[in-house]
Amino acid sequence: MKKKLIPQISKIIAPLVLTFALSASAFATCDIARLHVVRSEGPYGGVYYYDLAPATVSPVYYYRFAVNNGLLIHQLDTAWLGHLTVRAVGDAATCGNTGTIRGAGNLTFVYRDSFF
Repeated sequence: MKKKLIPQISKIIAPLVLTFALSASAFATCDIARLHVVRSEGPYGGVYYYDLAPATVSPVYYYRFAVNNGLLIHQLDTAWLGHLTVRAVGDAATCGNTGTIRGAGNLTFVYRDSFF
């Protein structure tokens, strides 16, 4: 009974593992933790641009995210007013690594950090 069960399980698990492994690598993202919201701009009802800076005393660069989701805008504004750090995930293939303003794509997720 045990010898028959293992091959059956492996027939199910092997394709699932391959599916998740291949699909996870297809979506490269810009994922950065411990950021402070420092600036936002945009028209009412349009796309907003938020600048998020590393949690340092005087940052020398910012990550710029485009946001058009009302819930994400509310979460960023709440973090800004509460002086909280966030983890932000953008859809850019990689996070910008040069310049004062570094592109991070469209914001897809915001998580409130558990530390300040």
